Amino acid sequence: MNRLLVAMVDDASLYSKKLIEGYSQLGARCVLYGPLSAISSKSPKIMVGLGPEAVRVWSQNMFPFQVLKRAVRDKPDLVHVQFEFYGIHSYGPIYASIGLPILLILLRVARLRTLVTLHSVLPSTSGQLSQVRDTSPNAKGFPTVLLEAFLLLSYKLVGSFANGILVHARVFKRRLIEQYHVRPSKIVVVPHGVDPWDRASPKEQSSGSIQNPILYFGVISPRKGIENLLRAFALLTRRRPDCELLLAGSSPPYYPGYESKLRDRALRLGLGQKIHFLGAVDNTLAHKLFEQARFVILPYSYNVSASGVLSWAIGHGVPVIVSDNEYFREELSPRQFGLMVTPGKPEPLAKAMESLLTEEKLHASLSQSAREAGLSRTWNTVASETMQYYQTMISHNGFKTTAIAHH
Repeated sequence: MNRLLVAMVDDASLYSKKLIEGYSQLGARCVLYGPLSAISSKSPKIMVGLGPEAVRVWSQNMFPFQVLKRAVRDKPDLVHVQFEFYGIHSYGPIYASIGLPILLILLRVARLRTLVTLHSVLPSTSGQLSQVRDTSPNAKGFPTVLLEAFLLLSYKLVGSFANGILVHARVFKRRLIEQYHVRPSKIVVVPHGVDPWDRASPKEQSSGSIQNPILYFGVISPRKGIENLLRAFALLTRRRPDCELLLAGSSPPYYPGYESKLRDRALRLGLGQKIHFLGAVDNTLAHKLFEQARFVILPYSYNVSASGVLSWAIGHGVPVIVSDNEYFREELSPRQFGLMVTPGKPEPLAKAMESLLTEEKLHASLSQSAREAGLSRTWNTVASETMQYYQTMISHNGFKTTAIAHH
């Protein structure tokens, strides 16, 4: 029996790597169509390489035609495109995203089935969009009305020409339906995968004798609420000097000088000995940081995408403190594995951090809930759900149907 062949279009990302590993367990074949070279607008410090299952196919300005050429040659059962306007799953600056609908049109003409994972769904409402614009690369100062029109056109074209759309939370599905009028039947919700971390031994004190490490992990950018985190941490250290803040991650090329401003802010707040800018870290160090963290903090000013950092935290059974928004409310509703605070306000954030440092029963309860949440959405589970949707798409399309050969 023939095995399902999937072509995954993405840059080097842990998300695609883990999904492909899950497909392999299900007996499917997947090849990653990766970039020919690093994209200048993206950080080169990504935690994974392309890997043995990848081929170098596309470049920033020509990717619709390059992906089409390779897909016509390979004849996959389905082309699965990972996409966001900026970030790991982008294809260059925001303007390069116009290539996505072009790619979908070309693949439809070639009678190749397509699924697009939208890792972020930007809001169309003017108030929220203004906030996104003012902290986004290549968009600050851009007239809101033009940005609204650009997003409306982009999402409607993707909704029209993709055979299916995958998002990671119901809030993003609602946004596509209500704000961009995408047909609900085209959208499936599959959560971001989690890699449960088997703790070999109880948590050890970190080398360097860091006390009660509080971890921020991810991109260092204006929309992440790090300025508010620094103010809140300064308040916290007046009451609890026995803690330190670890900032793991780097600032993308399109935010030059931003990390230096944060370092200056930390010095002015008197946090020089209490805060550690770790820069980009590899997988080994990342696991160590999550293993040692007392809790993880995600103080985002707003949220337009699922959080891979949240998946890392619950995979390690670590409580979180998150900003109160639609996405995090949805994530914490089945199991409360963290605390939510109003974004942009340092005092509530400081109080939440103090609670997780002081209240052992609360910390233990949230840790257990985090572990349970992680086990409910392993990468194998996510790969299986995604694969089931593949089969549904293929069987309802009238194109060639190929069965999965289970091991």
